Formats: sequence, structure tokens, C-alpha cells
Amino acid sequence: MNIESHRTGDLNRVLQVNGWAPLPSARRDASIMLLPLMSGDLAANLRNMEIASRNISGVSMMNAADAEVYEILRHDYLIMDRNALDLLQSILKPM
Repeated sequence: MNIESHRTGDLNRVLQVNGWAPLPSARRDASIMLLPLMSGDLAANLRNMEIASRNISGVSMMNAADAEVYEILRHDYLIMDRNALDLLQSILKPM
């Protein structure tokens, strides 16, 4: 997932369009973890998402390479790209 600008409203719209943001009738905000694999040139492209996510309550962002199981389990939604999923599968794969 990549957003065009660093504006919080743009990221909020992406979350709402995809059904990841809480409904107005929800009693609490959903907690969302954005888990991209930030490496090399890709890290520069994710800078907008990192800046935008800082201002949204309940949204956190972490590099997939640094992901911790406890942090993942604390969130209602886990949003990751395919590269991050492949990395987590290789790390968590039983021997």
C-alpha cells in the first residue's frame, strides 16, 4: 500500500475505502498495524505513509523485519504487503 501524500486524510480515506477503519457506530477505534517491508528504495516511498500514520489514533507502523508477535497480536487489523508476508512466513516457518 502506498499513498500519494503525507496527509493524514489521504491515509484515512484508504483505510475507510478498504473497510479497515472503524464504523462510526463502533464503541472504540480499531487498532491497525501497517507492516510493510521497508528496505532500500522502498523505504523512501513509504515515508508518506509513515508520516500520515502518526496522526491517526490506533494506527501504528513497523518494519516487517522488526515485527514482534506481541505487537502484531495487540492489533485488530494487520495490513502488510506481499514482501512482508513472505518474510514473516520464512521467519515463522517451523523447521
